[in-house]
Amino acid sequence: MKIIISFLLYIIFTFSPSFAQSVIKGVVLDRETKQPIHGATVYINNSSSATSTAKDGSFQLHQKIIQNQELVISNIGYEAAFETITTNNYEKVKIYLTRKITTLEEVSVIPFEKDGWAKWGKYFTESFIGTSKFAQKTKILNPDILRFRYNKSSKILTVIANEPIQIDNKELGYMISYDLISFRSNFSENTIQFEGFSYFKDYKRITKSILTQRRVAYQLSMMRFIRSLYEHKWQEDGYVVRELTKKENLERKDAQEKLKTITSLVNTKYEGKWNSFYILQSEIIKDSVTKYQNIMRQPAFYDVLGKQLTESDLEKGSLGNQLKEIHHQNYIHILNRTQKIDLDYFNSNNAYDESSRLKIDDDSSIVINYQGNYTPAIQWSMEGFFAWYSKVGNMLPLDYTVQENNK
Repeated sequence: MKIIISFLLYIIFTFSPSFAQSVIKGVVLDRETKQPIHGATVYINNSSSATSTAKDGSFQLHQKIIQNQELVISNIGYEAAFETITTNNYEKVKIYLTRKITTLEEVSVIPFEKDGWAKWGKYFTESFIGTSKFAQKTKILNPDILRFRYNKSSKILTVIANEPIQIDNKELGYMISYDLISFRSNFSENTIQFEGFSYFKDYKRITKSILTQRRVAYQLSMMRFIRSLYEHKWQEDGYVVRELTKKENLERKDAQEKLKTITSLVNTKYEGKWNSFYILQSEIIKDSVTKYQNIMRQPAFYDVLGKQLTESDLEKGSLGNQLKEIHHQNYIHILNRTQKIDLDYFNSNNAYDESSRLKIDDDSSIVINYQGNYTPAIQWSMEGFFAWYSKVGNMLPLDYTVQENNK
């Protein structure tokens, strides 16, 4: 089974790392009462930079002023909010938080599962946290805040959280607070999508082992690939990137049509009774149906590799301030044979290699920057290794640098 995952992560737009340290100042208020909110968490999205509001709702966050960063405000009982920070507004940020609706059961036809975590907890953990060696030692500390709703007719599972998910990643030495905006798994289409805001807090004691594991996680990450693309370092970093097209499996298509015709005949003429169908007609034998069913296990499309690509083949141009726009009309196939891939990937996916396939939606483009950000993520579909690996249990903050290992 092939799963295509689109991560709808709210991304930080960042620019030059050489900006001077400044102070982001602002106030957080209740949208309805206009009263200050004390103790709200204020952080730069997907980073390790955070603070909290004082009794009067004010906050100060010492941070490099990097144009178009997302400043996120989170507080229990309220919807998370964000403000785009610029050099014009960083000293006068005003955020209004909206209280969460607590009667969601009453406004939905489909209720939440009463024992949702018992039924869906393992699946959610593997889909959200992952199954890598890092993910296996990552734990959700407050699973009771998660609520699960499954629509049997559409085969769609949705998950919400009424407060930030607290996550302990022992291998990478981070406590992660994740404001889940949405989680949606479509079992009919084999797709998983989730979006949210996150910030990272280092363990008090960072060991050499943790630093080593962070470096390993970085080497395998999508973030490293995007940084390499931005810096034109594919060859130096060991990436081989090729154009890839999808060729339809005509044998499977033919078998699908024949099975569809046979199934329709069984349902209409034989009232869905396959045994009666096999007995009362002689043209189609059971072995033929089995043959078509086996063919249907083949992929609907074959991957056909084309020419090797360079970074320039993907770049549409610079947007100024160290942002680049990329696009490619076909899939791109990514392989890095210098990386030591987690064996759990092969064991859990029946994969034949560690390649990744990425596809930007038609007539769309992706904006990337030096930190490894890419947006809008919804327009970039992943298959293969990156789809499996790009989970919360393997995440590093965007302000992670390899130089951390030299501490």
